[in-house]
Amino acid sequence: MVFLLVLGLIFVIVVIFMIITLKVLGLKPPLIFDKYPLKGIFYRVKFWIALLILRRLRYRIYRRNELLLGSEHHLAKIDQPQELSNDPKSYDVVSFMAANKEGEKLMVTMERRRRGVLKAALYLWLPEKGLFSSPNLPDMIYFTTDGGEESREFQGGGFYVYQEESMKVWRIKYKGVLKSNGEVVKKVPVELNLRFKSSSAEYFDYNRDLSSSLIADSIAREAWNEKFYSLMQSVKYIVEKRTHYEQHGELTGKINFNGEALSLKMFGFRDHSFGTERCLSSINRYVYFALFMDDGSSMVVGNLSQPSFFLSSLKVGYVCTPSGNYLPLTGSNFELYSYGEKGIPPQHQNFVVRTEENEYLIQIQVKESAVRYVGLNWESKVFNQFVACTVNGVSGQGHAEFLYRFRGGRPDDISSKDPTWYQNITRFERSLTLLELEDVDFIF
Repeated sequence: MVFLLVLGLIFVIVVIFMIITLKVLGLKPPLIFDKYPLKGIFYRVKFWIALLILRRLRYRIYRRNELLLGSEHHLAKIDQPQELSNDPKSYDVVSFMAANKEGEKLMVTMERRRRGVLKAALYLWLPEKGLFSSPNLPDMIYFTTDGGEESREFQGGGFYVYQEESMKVWRIKYKGVLKSNGEVVKKVPVELNLRFKSSSAEYFDYNRDLSSSLIADSIAREAWNEKFYSLMQSVKYIVEKRTHYEQHGELTGKINFNGEALSLKMFGFRDHSFGTERCLSSINRYVYFALFMDDGSSMVVGNLSQPSFFLSSLKVGYVCTPSGNYLPLTGSNFELYSYGEKGIPPQHQNFVVRTEENEYLIQIQVKESAVRYVGLNWESKVFNQFVACTVNGVSGQGHAEFLYRFRGGRPDDISSKDPTWYQNITRFERSLTLLELEDVDFIF
């Protein structure tokens, strides 16, 4: 009898301890600007718990499936343009960023959405001529079908981007006009034909290769409430719904610029993202740097704030060595609240990042910038910066992106030119917030 009483008392104590522990772990840490959490009193305990869970999940999803995920069949499958599913949020994006020591820079991004909607942008920075961009910017939306069929290639609006060799070679073509950046806008005819080639099939997969320490740091700063535990239960589902990888290489080719033939040779990378979980309207902010050094190395550094996804400040990035090895960042002191929180990106940035073996002092100087808007109703505003940099004394060139929430909406003088079928869909989309319709299947 006494034994049973002791067992009952121990059980009660354990339950009370667990309840108190859960309450303590669920406490909200101090916030900067009511958005960005600092390290709470139990940060270190939460960090190690999160790190153990992450490593276990990654082993289950990736490490024990390395042969399958590294096979030629799988790589060919993920590298080709993806078939858009019936999910209304289905997307497929390919992007390129590149630069050289002469200061020439190129950025191309193309996002395929359902019913032939294409979101595209091109920036070309030539030091002696200035910055030029695709004519629709700051709006990115193009229509490649009549809304009743799907596109199956990255093509439209003068753009054509396609694969020549799986995980090795892609072709970038554009034929049309580009407009100058500045008070006086000039439009010049441009024909671009570039070839992106990677030296190997190696790539950096953000789900698989991003440092577990960086993710654990972000998770440990948050309050571990019901939302957190629900997220942990659905991690495998979330991973399956979004793929994002990057591959570094060399970009070469010709540009016919207003009748003048130019040759380009740059270091760069290709980004491929697809799935159904890429809603930019839920992102509070992000900052992203792509830097290409004169010694052949390159670097990506970023910080993403998406509180709706339980990550108020997630640091990301890696270093790519001249030989093509990808080294994930394990630490970074780049904090969103210190750089452009009021909506105006800084013209200079200095910060430090680390890999397991090295530390890098990064110094950024902005040379030129432009603005574009993304989303169905311009939910986000992106500042594209074209920068010079120094990393541990080595010079380089590159790109930066600062994304902010935007509430001004897509202007009527632009949206009124959209096809009728698309205007009808946008009305349906806006009515969702008023709960007027329940059966809408096209979300941006």
